[in-house]
Amino acid sequence: MDNKKKYIGSLPQKELLKLYAKHVNGPKVRFFKAAGLGVIPGERKGIMLKTLAGPRQTDPPLEIYNCRSSGGVFNLGHCNPTIVRTLKEALDAGLDLGDHQLLSEQRALLGKKMAELLPGDISKTTFGVSGGEAIDCAIKFSRAYTKRKECVSTIGGYHGHTGFALATGDPNFRDNFLWSFPEFKQVPFGDAEAMRNAVGENTACVIFETIPATAGVLLASKGYFSEVREICNETGAMMIIDEVQAGLGRTGHMWAIYGGVYPDEKVIPDFMVLSKGMSAGIYPLSTCSYKPFIEKAVFKDDPFIHISTTGGAELGCVVALKMLEIQSDPKFLDHVRKMGTIFGEGLEKIKQEYSDLIKEVRGRGLMWGVEFYEEEDSLLAMISIIKEGVLLNYCGNKKDTLIIMPPLIVEKGDLEEILIRISRGVLKLKNLKK
Repeated sequence: MDNKKKYIGSLPQKELLKLYAKHVNGPKVRFFKAAGLGVIPGERKGIMLKTLAGPRQTDPPLEIYNCRSSGGVFNLGHCNPTIVRTLKEALDAGLDLGDHQLLSEQRALLGKKMAELLPGDISKTTFGVSGGEAIDCAIKFSRAYTKRKECVSTIGGYHGHTGFALATGDPNFRDNFLWSFPEFKQVPFGDAEAMRNAVGENTACVIFETIPATAGVLLASKGYFSEVREICNETGAMMIIDEVQAGLGRTGHMWAIYGGVYPDEKVIPDFMVLSKGMSAGIYPLSTCSYKPFIEKAVFKDDPFIHISTTGGAELGCVVALKMLEIQSDPKFLDHVRKMGTIFGEGLEKIKQEYSDLIKEVRGRGLMWGVEFYEEEDSLLAMISIIKEGVLLNYCGNKKDTLIIMPPLIVEKGDLEEILIRISRGVLKLKNLKK
């Protein structure tokens, strides 16, 4: 058996679906089968992936443009050759996870690069594995610094499924786990007055995504970020910005909070949290970065008070460094802005063509939301478009909206084909409703 067959298509898709249902998650398999998408990804390269077989098993494999990008994990596409080569070189050089209790060359180098790229004086970084872990870290550190417990997040936002991160989320994520606490409050995103009323002398931190993805790819009015910064300054609350999906060049600017939503509105938070894209699709890594004064309150008495055994793995740091080198290049960011303009204009044309179904198109760079008038139409459109060969998703806390995030390496010709397929998927939905 060659290496490819050893890892991709080792068993027929039908057998693998049974194994997944039996040993991993049966309801998930039933969900995808019911949607006519009972398939398993096989080969993947660049912005494309191919399933092992079609949904009916006898059908040929589906070739799909990945416009979900796993929320930004695949910003550089699948198996980016530069990233793969970098990882192989690091392995050959003798690097491994490293020891989280010891000091690290690679964490030092990645921390330095982060400090160079992050806005203002955000210059310290604590490493983790997942976004939820990094959010937990930011909230923990905020509580340690302020000696307060309350946290204000925004309705519809999503910050992960662990600990404090889960407590900031919406009821449909946390209630099943009996994870609601009075210290955690929510206000509408973009409503500065509601934020001002909620934040007070007991507030440790305010947290939100610059462009809330799960909430519907929402765009705050100009001035909102600046006003929240002012509220935090007045009350002493920490400002935590989650750029797990909107950061790392997704808007055509390195940071959405620092010119990525409104080019002339550049706000410096106290914390910036990153994950997904930090992996470059190859090695999991998350970061909680913050201003240096916070370190003194957290680590002054015990430098080991917060640890993550596999967080900031040295191999992951090498991968992240190469990713940052690529994605912070002004030419790369200019490409994202150009592709974002093309894609946004194309989606707007689709909206005009199907104005009876689509209510609004909104986004920045290569992060777009397509809102339908009816939630059912959004879900049916998603399935129809995936069957046309474009993978996307609906927003979990605003199911009337589809979120579309092509890899940042996408080219004009790819976008033109993707737009044709999206339009074809919506047309089939329209014909179905007649």
